[in-house]
Amino acid sequence: MRRVSTSVADAAAHPGAQMLVLLGCIVWMAAGGSATALASTMSIGGFILTQMVLNQQRRREAALHLKIDELVFAKTGARDELAGIERKTEEEIEALREAREV
Repeated sequence: MRRVSTSVADAAAHPGAQMLVLLGCIVWMAAGGSATALASTMSIGGFILTQMVLNQQRRREAALHLKIDELVFAKTGARDELAGIERKTEEEIEALREAREV
């Protein structure tokens, strides 16, 4: 399922796919299709596609955080407590920032 979601999100991001949607809407309206049905279809499709793209972004963000954490742990002199900082509260982040400035 993940591969399907990723493939659809990648394909939908292509400019050709966006032009195809625009062309499809023009053909639909020229053929006398219902504007309400078209709007409903586009809304549902847009919602599904948005969720697919957000899932793809979450996976990429998680991978990026893992890479950065690995660099923090590997770097001599780096503060290990900064690895995984994205899960800390704003107050904890601010305390770490202030500790560095002292």
